[in-house]
Amino acid sequence: MTVLLIDYILLIRVLALYHQDKRLAVCLRTLFGLEAAFGLGLLINSMFYEEIVVLELAEGVTGCGVTRATPRVWGAVSWAAPMLYAIILMVLALYKAAQHWRETAGFSQFNLVKVLIQDQAIYFIMVIFCCVMEIIADKLDVQSVLLSYFLSFLGSPSLLCVLGSHMLVHLKEAGERGVNGGTSYRMNTMSNIEFS
Repeated sequence: MTVLLIDYILLIRVLALYHQDKRLAVCLRTLFGLEAAFGLGLLINSMFYEEIVVLELAEGVTGCGVTRATPRVWGAVSWAAPMLYAIILMVLALYKAAQHWRETAGFSQFNLVKVLIQDQAIYFIMVIFCCVMEIIADKLDVQSVLLSYFLSFLGSPSLLCVLGSHMLVHLKEAGERGVNGGTSYRMNTMSNIEFS
């Protein structure tokens, strides 16, 4: 769910760079819906696949466990849709950044575009990192339980949750810095960034 929320934030940011283009919005929202449906389908499938049991650890102390764990490949597959969607958003953002770079000779004049692209790149790197850590944790037959938990922690989407909060605050701060200097730029081929 965390990954979906951040992907939606990035969707809004990319659409802002493309001035709320209707066709692009329909395409990206459709892909977002497919990503969400894929994740939900995988979650439901794993819930039916696993055999969850209640264990009595001690008198009056219970816990949950599984008697049949999901196949290891599902961990890697679960990151496939977010990774593909992140690649699409990153390519679109980089294309617009390159266009802006050529027209303004750098990002020095417009801080908001710089923030959008930096946050998008950081998110993309973090998704790759989480994906790789999750795959390593699933693929390695780690003898140490502590090491296995540590690798799973590094591949956890909770790191992306912190990054999502940072992205919202970072964008707000960039907008406030540009209040007196202006946060819009006017080019022959580009107009103001518009958030929906």
